[in-house]
Amino acid sequence: MSELRSRPRLRDGALNLADWLAEPQPATAGALNVFAGTVRNTHEGHAVGSMTYHAHRALAEARLREIEAAAEARFGVSALVAHAVGKLEIGEISVIVVIRGGHRAEGFEACRWTIDAIKSAVPIWKEEHYLDGEARFLEGVPIQPVESL
Repeated sequence: MSELRSRPRLRDGALNLADWLAEPQPATAGALNVFAGTVRNTHEGHAVGSMTYHAHRALAEARLREIEAAAEARFGVSALVAHAVGKLEIGEISVIVVIRGGHRAEGFEACRWTIDAIKSAVPIWKEEHYLDGEARFLEGVPIQPVESL
């Protein structure tokens, strides 16, 4: 197991994409698909100043690893994911999905499935902080078991 694979998937503060691309590309991989979600400055007409991510840490960590394993089994790829917790500023990276696979088709499919699974199965909640001084938690979705996705 590489050092990267042994790291926690739930990280305090903004993520650094380069850290998650450090694992060498397997010789069998002809595709590298990456998704990085960032904090944007507007949501539903509100000017956003920052975002705080809250998580059930133990369950979130377990679910992130479970999603990696499910993506690998389902699509025949290598998957790494990470999600930030804590306060992030506009433009900072909050979630990363790195998929390495034999071909682009399964890589794209695995990448999309993985980010959708994170949003559906991991207990992480977003609290937006608006420029007018107000803050609110965004409405989420009921948390689903990974095997049902």
